Parts: sequence; structure tokens; C-alpha cells
Amino acid sequence: MLEVIHPGPFTTIQDLGRHGYQRYGVSVTGVMDIQSHTLANLLVGNEPDEATFEITYSGAKFKFHTSALIAIAGGNMMPLVSGEAIQSGRPVYVSAGSVLHFSKLKSGCRVYLAVAGGWGVPTVLQSKSTFLRAGMGGFEGRILQKGDTISYTTQQREQSLSVEWHAVSDHWWKRDFVRVMKGPEINRFTSEQIRRFTSIPYTVSSQSDRMGYRLTGEAIQKEVSEEMISEPVTFGTIQLPSDGQPIVLMADRQTTGGYPRIAQVVRADLCVLAQKKPGDTVQFEWVEFEQARKLSYAVHHWTKEVQASIEMRRKSRALY
Repeated sequence: MLEVIHPGPFTTIQDLGRHGYQRYGVSVTGVMDIQSHTLANLLVGNEPDEATFEITYSGAKFKFHTSALIAIAGGNMMPLVSGEAIQSGRPVYVSAGSVLHFSKLKSGCRVYLAVAGGWGVPTVLQSKSTFLRAGMGGFEGRILQKGDTISYTTQQREQSLSVEWHAVSDHWWKRDFVRVMKGPEINRFTSEQIRRFTSIPYTVSSQSDRMGYRLTGEAIQKEVSEEMISEPVTFGTIQLPSDGQPIVLMADRQTTGGYPRIAQVVRADLCVLAQKKPGDTVQFEWVEFEQARKLSYAVHHWTKEVQASIEMRRKSRALY
């Protein structure tokens, strides 16, 4: 069992999301940073869709009452095991009684903690993801709290398998620009408004969460305010409400929205936004559909490369 000594500001259990239920008003939810979540799972031999802990900011502390093989990926929260620093991006064996502490947020916003065999929480509507507004999935449908205990599969110790840093370098989210495609309501905006949308930086507001990021900057005001019916939205949809300040919909987004959709973040850059915290800046960059498709394929290819690298090292029994 894992015991939550301190949950940190906001820790939930998430996987790749609850798909196929939006027509019933059920949000997809799932992890914010898909690439970091996937890497953590692959490093301990799990499938990419296994659930991980999504830990926001720092301060979380957990005690492992039985031995386990774990991996951490994402932002840098300077993790310690029983007081000793450990590396992210590689499997780490923790013995019974070990305490894992995310001590200080150095970069990014979220880290993902995977355990070999997965976390012992029930599957609800084909997913282990926490859907907070509905109080379902994850651990009792809520954020983790002090004293919670969560089961996991006990693993025999094996050699650590680190992946070459050129394959899983942590720079994928360390940038301020985010690539976007033009949204369905782009024709509601003038050419000057469209130009300004990508020419000015925005700041992530404190009114941002897993449902959406509110951005602040020079407002893009429309000359005529037109009403529109609610339309489908997805992860990375950028809406522009009447105040002219963009809202980027994130993992816990609603299923439809009533503001004009000026842009859509390409899937490959969702991890960049996921690692932004209030006060960080972001600037958008237009790309065409074909480039967005190539970027998405590159992420898929990256996953396969990491899987192959890990399997090769496992077969060759690479040591620390």
C-alpha cells in the first residue's frame, strides 16, 4: 500500500481519459501532459493508458509500505526518496518503508508518478481518471487527502533502465510558443485581430485550472458581438469571450462551448500548456493542418522510439 502523508496542493489519479461519453455530458478528463504521463508508464513497463498520479506544484509526500518500481516524469519538483535525490526519466526501485517527497518546484507545473503494475483504483466508464465535478473515477472521485491508502502491485527488484536523454529530453515543454490551427469561427475576426492574436504574449491567469486556462494580455475586441449556439469543443480549443481575453480549454473541459473558437492548439503542444502555471507567459503561432498532422505523427513516433529503447535496454540488462 501507498500512504498519503501529504497530498500537495492538488494531486489526482488520471489516465488517458474517459472517451466515448461526451454525448452524455461526461467530460473526457485525463492527464494534462500526455507525453510525461506516457513516459512515466513506459519506464516501469506499463501500457501508456495505465493511470498515474498527476501532482501539481510541490509538497506531496508518500510512504510505500511495500517495495515498488516507480518512475517520475514531467516538471522538476526535486524528488527525494528517504531524503536522497532521485532522477526523473528512469525507473527507481523503492523498498518498503521508503518515503517519496516532492520537495521544491524548480520548473514546470506537474509531475507524473507511475508504479509498475498500476494503481489499484476501480475503472469507471472504461477509465480510472478522476472526474472531480461528477465525483467519480480515480480515488473516490476526489483529490488525494492525507491518510489515503492506495494499493499497487508489489514488484521484484530489477535493474534500472534509463533511456538516452536525446530520446526523452525534457525540453519538449520548456518554451513559450504554442502552435495553433485556425478555429471554426476564424471568419468572425478581422485580419488585424487574427494577426494580433499571435503577435502578443499572454500571461496565464490565477483563474486557471484543469478545466481551462484564462489568459490575460492585450484584449482582442470584436466590433460586433454576435450570439452563437453552443458548439463542440476539445482539449486545446481556444475560445474568445466578449472581454477579448482567450480561454484555452484543458483536460476537464466541458463538452460544448458558446464562445467563438478562434484557434485550436495542436496535439503535440498540449504538454507545453500543461506545464504552465499562473504567471507564466505563452505566445501562439499559426500552423497549417498538414504541419499539425506531422507534429502529431512525430509524437507517436517518439512514443514508439522510447518503447523500443526501453525494451532494448531491458533485454541487454543495462545497469545503473
